[in-house]
Amino acid sequence: MDTGTTGAALARYLQELRDRLDAAGFTAAVETPLDTAPYVRVGNRHAPVLSETIRIDHYRVVGDALWFFYSCGDPICPARETARAAEEIRNVLGNR
Repeated sequence: MDTGTTGAALARYLQELRDRLDAAGFTAAVETPLDTAPYVRVGNRHAPVLSETIRIDHYRVVGDALWFFYSCGDPICPARETARAAEEIRNVLGNR
């Protein structure tokens, strides 16, 4: 993320995703470490071992757009689609 505009968008998307995950019953927090880009740490409240780190990065395969990614590097969806990302994460982490 190299521009202020991209940084502002990244922060907004991460916060929106955090809010959606929290509303869906997950534990979710935006982490902002000094040595790496911010990310959302999300966990299943009923099964704490089910957790994931969600980050945003450029997905060059689809025209360099900002996308959400799982910690393993698998893409989730475009970052502007926070509702879709939250639903996908819910399906993976199994919170019902």
